[in-house]
Amino acid sequence: MDFEHGCRSEYGPLELRIETTSAENSFMVFIEDGRLTRRAVFEHQALGTIESAKTYAVLQADDYLRSLGEPQEHSAQWRCS
Repeated sequence: MDFEHGCRSEYGPLELRIETTSAENSFMVFIEDGRLTRRAVFEHQALGTIESAKTYAVLQADDYLRSLGEPQEHSAQWRCS
């Protein structure tokens, strides 16, 4: 699977990334926590639109923050290329 273009956003202490793949309507969703030595905390292939991938990334980030007992009151400001 080759990566094409993507989007990224800071989300509280996390970085969200979405990369399009060579497969039609396929995206890789990554969530990284810069506070950790091993930054990657979530990686998943999602099918659908870029907007649905963005929503999915935010939901997964909220789940991760909730599991740490941290607030989920963040806003994603996406930058895409």
